[in-house]
Amino acid sequence: MAIDVLVVGSGYGGSVVAARLAPHARVVLVERGRWWRPGDFPETVSDLCRAYRSARNPRGLWSVQLGRGTGVGLASAVGGSSPINYGITSRPDDHAFATWPVSAAELAPWFERARAVLRPEPDPLADELGDRRFLDLVEPGRRVDLENTIDWRRCTRCGRCVPGCNVGAKRALDETYLELALRAGAELRAETEVRALVRRGDDGYAVEVRPTGGGAPEWLHARTVVLAAGTLGTLDLLRHAEVPVGPRFGQDISLNGDALAFLHDVPYPLSGHSGAPISTSVRIPFVGDDGHTRTLMVMSGRVPRTAMRFAAAALGVLGALRRFPTAGDAWRRRLHDLRTVDEGGALSRTFMYKLDGEDSARGVARFTARGAVVDWPDYADDPILHFADQRLRAWAEAVGGTVVPNVARLPGMRSFSVHPLGGCRMGATFEDGVVDDVGRVFAPSGGVHPGLRIADGSIVPTSLGVPPSWTIAALAERIADDLVRERAKEETR
Repeated sequence: MAIDVLVVGSGYGGSVVAARLAPHARVVLVERGRWWRPGDFPETVSDLCRAYRSARNPRGLWSVQLGRGTGVGLASAVGGSSPINYGITSRPDDHAFATWPVSAAELAPWFERARAVLRPEPDPLADELGDRRFLDLVEPGRRVDLENTIDWRRCTRCGRCVPGCNVGAKRALDETYLELALRAGAELRAETEVRALVRRGDDGYAVEVRPTGGGAPEWLHARTVVLAAGTLGTLDLLRHAEVPVGPRFGQDISLNGDALAFLHDVPYPLSGHSGAPISTSVRIPFVGDDGHTRTLMVMSGRVPRTAMRFAAAALGVLGALRRFPTAGDAWRRRLHDLRTVDEGGALSRTFMYKLDGEDSARGVARFTARGAVVDWPDYADDPILHFADQRLRAWAEAVGGTVVPNVARLPGMRSFSVHPLGGCRMGATFEDGVVDDVGRVFAPSGGVHPGLRIADGSIVPTSLGVPPSWTIAALAERIADDLVRERAKEETR
């Protein structure tokens, strides 16, 4: 039987497209990762190491791709990153869309449609954590509380949202869009990787797949193919496809201002030791040299449970190096903080400065034997990150504590992101972008390649300044609606 729509990738783009197309067409959803369920996720450092995806462990949960100056963390699972993230659902400020081919107003109904399926909720115990009071103190009037795709009734606050909830409280995509897709008849082929994509004239596309890690190849034929393998995955697939694309391919990649810093041992109770998910933030406006307003989002981060003892020790050492203790009591306190992760230690009074921000999107894709990487050697010097560093130091001057700045600046470290965006950016023309505003891939002729779309973070043309999952889902809702209407027109001809 012929496949009407083949969707590659089951994250926030692919799951949405599959869910909306399945009632109208035969949809096959291909995902290279396995289906990780509650009880399967790693809980110790050794478990986490064993879950690393590599040539020897192709069904692993996570991996890292290292470029010049950057590293990108990737998930490989049914549901994309949704099983292992904090489930933060946040919409960008309107100015983030100023240069897009589709406006914030045009996207608004698609955000609401995605929200109705994702069903995010605010943390009912957020007031008890101390973070809100601290942010109101250092950034009055700028606090923006967050919503998470978490069933709070089941949440035990174990601190293991990352790398995966073993108690079943995470409302990942397999409980939302994927469930809708499968219920409507979509076929999910997990642990299956795409090896080639070839245009077959007016008959659509031939797609070579095989079991993840090796096995007999198989060719699938589909009239429409939707690439939603995540930013680096889609870049890899399109790079090797026999489909010519525009000159902006692999350019204009944003790391979404991702960075990590700490304000250590402040004289206020915080939640650095708490198992609660990230539930509050501040949004701070920043005006760059070009006169454009950008947003810096500072979230009250959480050290994952598996890393708490390491974090307490590392921050204790770094804090001592930056503010050398002198008296005997101070030394005893520092030694105590090296191993204490409960309310008695400095970790409980440490603000984990988890950043997203509107960076300048100057990353470039480079293709290696292991796949696409992002080169951006001076990412740590992006204006938004310098602004973030200044803001954190101002907090320290106001309330005390020791600044442990952007960890990418420490010896031997580099910048890491889990939110790479762009590389197949939306644009108005072949010269301006790789896809149009509904994900159709531009052709050199001036039209588009029939039956080929992209619906993931790679089409986002600028940094968002907030976690991108909701935006990707909204874009995919709009793309899926256009595909449904396109199919309806074809059936009436």
